Amino acid sequence: MDATPQTDKKRISRRRLLAYAWIGAAAVVIGELIGGTLAFLWPRRKGPKVETVFIAGKMNDFKLGEVIPFRKERIFILRTEGGFLAISSVCPHLHCIVNWNGVIKEFECPCHGAKFNPFGEVLAGPPPRPLDLYKLQIVAGNLVVDKAVPLERSKFDPSQLVNPVRNSSMSIKPRNPVAEGRGIISNGVKG
Repeated sequence: MDATPQTDKKRISRRRLLAYAWIGAAAVVIGELIGGTLAFLWPRRKGPKVETVFIAGKMNDFKLGEVIPFRKERIFILRTEGGFLAISSVCPHLHCIVNWNGVIKEFECPCHGAKFNPFGEVLAGPPPRPLDLYKLQIVAGNLVVDKAVPLERSKFDPSQLVNPVRNSSMSIKPRNPVAEGRGIISNGVKG
């Protein structure tokens, strides 16, 4: 009899171990390629339809000189002596959400310290243009905002105000910038 115990296990060589490792790595890569291709070709689910039009409230509920935030819709409604504005709360620089500072009467962007006046014009900071506007209408005494197409502009113009006496809908309409050359419209709105 032998004094050494015998085992029935076979030892694996280094060459065979490396071959198994390469086969495993190749299987992972091929699996990822097949999975990525199927994910690309699979149709995407459509999300819930988002309403682009909402009623901000009664026209008489907004006080003169007051800026009312609508956080969910990402809009501010401003009432001035000349009329109403629906201003986007999304900064045109990096799409941060701006806040209204009622003490100093300015919009402030928390990302890079940009400041905007009550009409959305840039006072300080890196934004390339004023805050965008949304189409605003007065229907049966209610302020109705359409968020479907933000209206880019280069500066504030009093014709952008929606005046309940003068007109019942915003005088600026979204336009095709290609058809108009550079896209700058005479009243300071970029379509």
